[in-house]
Amino acid sequence: MDINIGEEKIIELASPLTFDEIRNKAMAKRVDAFGTIAKFMQRPKPEEIEITQTQKRYEPFWYGAARAVYKYDRRHRYQVPTAPEVRLVTFYETEHAVEKDHTFALNALEHCEEELTKELMLEPQHGSERDYKKYLAFTGKEVENLDALRDEETLLVMPEVRSSFLVGKLTQALMKTIQADKIYEQRIDVEQVILYFRPVYAFEFWWKTKDKRQVIEFNALTDEQRAEPGQIKKQISGVLENDDLFDIGSDVVGTFVPGANIAIKLGRLAARKALK
Repeated sequence: MDINIGEEKIIELASPLTFDEIRNKAMAKRVDAFGTIAKFMQRPKPEEIEITQTQKRYEPFWYGAARAVYKYDRRHRYQVPTAPEVRLVTFYETEHAVEKDHTFALNALEHCEEELTKELMLEPQHGSERDYKKYLAFTGKEVENLDALRDEETLLVMPEVRSSFLVGKLTQALMKTIQADKIYEQRIDVEQVILYFRPVYAFEFWWKTKDKRQVIEFNALTDEQRAEPGQIKKQISGVLENDDLFDIGSDVVGTFVPGANIAIKLGRLAARKALK
């Protein structure tokens, strides 16, 4: 089995909205932020609610795409049906007796080729499969490294799972046992390993007359919003560098595909790692 590892990328997904547009949408929901009971029973006035804190952060997810190719020969015995009155069949100058079930046997060598494909999207904390396709339609920009996404006003949520976990799941999904007399090609090409970061904004609202606080989180790509009780999250997962996240190597891949011939077709991130 040959396994080829291709491109590794970090991609920042860009919001179609400006910060002011996002803030205005959040302000329009400030009364709803405190719940239905408060809205209809206590009836807060919009002017009693103000934004006290704003936070921008990037949340990650993994995307991978792979293709498997299998080329091989195998022998097969075909049972060919005949009419009830047929007793003997001559095929390429060879006579074949017809069995009681009105079939005769042909021994053949099959020349086989299979191609399988697999896409995976994983949530960043536990590596569970999740559908992030709605985000892939947005404009993305490749970034050199994680430092390009960090600044004093932007928090970066780091994934707990690493690229080797994604590659392992892809290769295991595409591996199959072949019954063959001769194998010509047996390979898996992991064509894309991408760590996406999507922007999320959080707004902390303060209802001054009741001294209550509520957070609205705004998905800057899909315009979805959700309320989070309490204050804006302060603690973000520990920081990892590119080499920690993109940890694919022959030694790592060999742990989940024992005996495989690993060919690392170095992508940009892996190439820089190899040169260190």
